[in-house]
Amino acid sequence: MTSQAGRYGSAAVAALSFVLVAAPLAAQRVPGWGRVAPAGGHQNDPQLLRAEGGPVVPMFEGWYVNEDGSRQLCFGYFNTNTEEVIDIPMGPDNFVEPAEYDGMQPTHFLPVPPGGRRHYCVLSVTVPADWGDRDVVWTLRDQYGQEYTAPGRTRYEMYHLEEGRQDSRESVAPKVRLDRSGTVASGRTPTVFGPLEARVGEPLALLAEVRRDTPFRDEDRQPIGIRWHKHQGPGEVSFSPSESLGTAGNRSIVDADGWNTSPDAWALAVTEAHFSEAGSYTLLLQAYNDSGRRLEPSDLEFFCCWTNVLVDVEVGR
Repeated sequence: MTSQAGRYGSAAVAALSFVLVAAPLAAQRVPGWGRVAPAGGHQNDPQLLRAEGGPVVPMFEGWYVNEDGSRQLCFGYFNTNTEEVIDIPMGPDNFVEPAEYDGMQPTHFLPVPPGGRRHYCVLSVTVPADWGDRDVVWTLRDQYGQEYTAPGRTRYEMYHLEEGRQDSRESVAPKVRLDRSGTVASGRTPTVFGPLEARVGEPLALLAEVRRDTPFRDEDRQPIGIRWHKHQGPGEVSFSPSESLGTAGNRSIVDADGWNTSPDAWALAVTEAHFSEAGSYTLLLQAYNDSGRRLEPSDLEFFCCWTNVLVDVEVGR
């Protein structure tokens, strides 16, 4: 059970750079296809969205400074389909350069969530403080041969994000622990837990305890939302019980009464994961400050603040 700043992370604002490579005429996009909303924005152009057949576009969201002075580059993705789930294995169609940062990106891409926002900060990379003008580039190629690249860079201040706490919005990232060993996750640079063990056909109980520590504790009644996703793995993963978001994912809501009763209180959310095939999986948990509407995964506070947790699972037959 380790906290690995280089394994994943977070940030905001969108920089999209893509190259279209010899695609079949039928796969050419309608005018306006290249327009993508900024972080936290909605994809208002209806030409961008379709039920299926569209690409997955990697997005550079921004960067922030870690406590040791290193920089964290944050990437998300925009699956332009409202129904189609796309899997792109790591390899020539899904890679990060320089190669030393390859291997931690998602391979399972959920449709655009209700509300029109993309999936935000699902991959992060740690670079040294003196990284300078170099780029970290995430590349995806779709079924039509089109190539989309997102360059991550620290040289522009406009991409500099707040992490973990935003006083102007009285927002701090929730704390998460998956057991009581002492490891607590907080913030978008993921903490990695596991590996857990599971079996095909048998549910795996995922126990997440959450709380939020703020200077305005007495007035803090905002619920904490918890969403589980498959991040990597060979088979299908379903989660239950929770409030269903269709193909966009899965969510549980924890009201303040569960964790705001004392400085030591934690609230428990239990979710079961079901695996269709044996193999090695990584699950992504995002804990965020819920707006209270509860039906929109776009309620996630895109700029600040939420927590990413990765859980490695070995599934046997």
